[in-house]
This record gives sequence, structure tokens and C-alpha cells, in this order.
Amino acid sequence: MQYYTVVADSYDEAERKARAMYGDGIRIHSRRDYTTGGGFLSRKRKRCEIVCYLASPSHDATHSSEKDISEFEKEARTPDPDTLSRDERLDTEVYREKPYSKEAAAILDSNHITDPLRSRLLDGIEDGPDAPMVLAERIASTVRIDYERQVKPRHFVVFIGPTGSGKTTTLAKAAYLYSHNDRSVGIITLDTYRTGAFEQIQAFGNALSIPVISAGAEDELIKAADRFSWKDHVFIDTMGISPKDKELKVRLRGMLSMLDRDRTDFVLVISASMKEEDVMEQYAAYSDFSPSTIAITKLDETETIGNILSFADKADLPLLFFTTGQKVPDDIEKASGSVVLEHMRETGLDMKRFRAQISLQ
Repeated sequence: MQYYTVVADSYDEAERKARAMYGDGIRIHSRRDYTTGGGFLSRKRKRCEIVCYLASPSHDATHSSEKDISEFEKEARTPDPDTLSRDERLDTEVYREKPYSKEAAAILDSNHITDPLRSRLLDGIEDGPDAPMVLAERIASTVRIDYERQVKPRHFVVFIGPTGSGKTTTLAKAAYLYSHNDRSVGIITLDTYRTGAFEQIQAFGNALSIPVISAGAEDELIKAADRFSWKDHVFIDTMGISPKDKELKVRLRGMLSMLDRDRTDFVLVISASMKEEDVMEQYAAYSDFSPSTIAITKLDETETIGNILSFADKADLPLLFFTTGQKVPDDIEKASGSVVLEHMRETGLDMKRFRAQISLQ
């Protein structure tokens, strides 16, 4: 049996629309009333969705054939679509034919947002003048932001991520950000492998008036942590590891095991210019460390962060910071819904201008 979904502003209008489209032989299978919009970007709008089917014609209105009865019994056993799991809905005509805004879908595709986040964002959005606004509001409210760690990170904040992701500069920016929020901060670097790594982080520390200690072994890390025990936060820089570099990964894991896990946050640093599949590969390399949150870097090198949003959704990780350049301590800001929208193209919103106006008020 073929099912059809019709959406309108009211039940009566939806029924009239269904009869106009499919004839008087339609039968109503289910009804769902809901409201769209109503946020800071769009107005509320009541909607009614009906799922209907076409009744099979009968040659004798006073008698039903065994086939008709069998079809009726099958229909009677059909569950309400809202009670089905996502996998079950994928196997029904109701789910496959559920309408969504083609304009909203094009915006998500342009921003490289993939499933399952794409399907969740599109669910219930219909074509119309409000579609981009409704989508933008849904993106801002769906993306997880790590507000708790923005305000109150744990004692140890370990930055992990691939070489070239901007890990060291992002750590220096974040350390400065917290040091200017009445927090006492120290930096420990474990990167004794890369030439000039210590000199780079030490130069940042001197410029920002933040003490830096180098630790190349477990005992050195324990001593450094003890020297900074009175600090509110200790930011720890690590060496970048390749997914194939198992020895270095074991070495890093052994050193970090010296830290009290209950007092440690792991921040995964990812470049916004990376493809989603490359990000997933890097995440697999660092999954043993159970990262708590994500810092997205190099936003100035890409037009959209949809690839990172899709990854964050799959990995179930919230966003902590965004960085937009190499200047230390500048070019960093805390993640937020408005910042996310600022780096999404074709939404029809000028969030950069909007945020600038708000800051002037």
C-alpha cells in the first residue's frame, strides 16, 4: 500500500489538499499537529501533517473480497509513524516520501553537512520564505557548545591533535584567555621531539607572562605538575602523532596516564580545512585519550565548518573554541551558536555584522 504525506496550516486544509491531489478515494491513516519557528530568527507557525492512502476500489460495495479484508487487516496493524524507530521509518514509504525543504537541503549540502546531522536538521522544514531562517535557527540550537568548560575547565587541560593543526598557538591563546579571567595559569609542554617546539611555546609564555616547563618523561611531568599544583589551570601541549606512529602514541599515553583523570580535560584540536573523513581518521588516532571537547582552528582558511559540525555530531563532542588566525593572544573566541552561523555560507544571514551591532549596544 502506498502512503502519502500532506502538510498544511490546518487539518481541514490538509484534507482538502490531499483530495485535490489524490482524489476522493483517500483515507486518513494518521495526523500530527506541530509548530515551526518561534525562535530569535523566525515566527511561530502552526502546521498539520496527515498521512493518507488510496482505498482500493470495490466492485461490490456490499461485499468485501478476502483480498480486501486481508488488506484492511494489514492496514489496521500499521503502526503510527511517530512510534517507529529511525531504522524502522527508513523501511516505510511514509518516511521516504516525507517532504522537506529543497532550499534548506541545498544549503546543508553547500556547507558539506552530512547524515545523520543533515537529516535531523531537515526534519519538518518545508520550502518557503522562512526555510533558511528556520534552518539557521535549528543549526544554532542543535550544535553542542561546551559552555561548562568555557567557564570552568578542570585543573589539567591537555591539547591533543595532529601536527599542523595549530595546537600550540591555540593552547597559548586559551591559556591567556583564562589568565585574564582572574585565573592562575601554567603551561607544560611534552613536545620534546619537534625541533624548536619548546622555544616556540617558551616565547609565547614569556610574551604572555605565563610560566612554561618542558617535560620529556613521566618523572619530569610529575615534577612539573607538582610545581604547578597551586595553579588554577595547567595547560599541557603535546606532540602531534600520526595514526601509523604506534610507538609515539604509546609513549604519549604513558606520560598522560600520570595525570589525575578526574581532574583532566582533553581538548581535540582540529583544523577547519580538513575533510570530514580525514578528521575521523585523526579522531580514531586520539580516541584512546577520550577527548572531552573540540577546538576548531584555521577558520580563516575555509568558507564553511559544516564538515567539522558533522564530525562533532558523529563523535558526540561539543565545541569549545574557534581560532581564526595566527596572532597570539588574539584570533580566538569561545564557541557559540552565532559564531557557528557566521561560518556557514548561503544562510542569508550576516552574523558578523549582527554580532558587531550587538557589541556596540
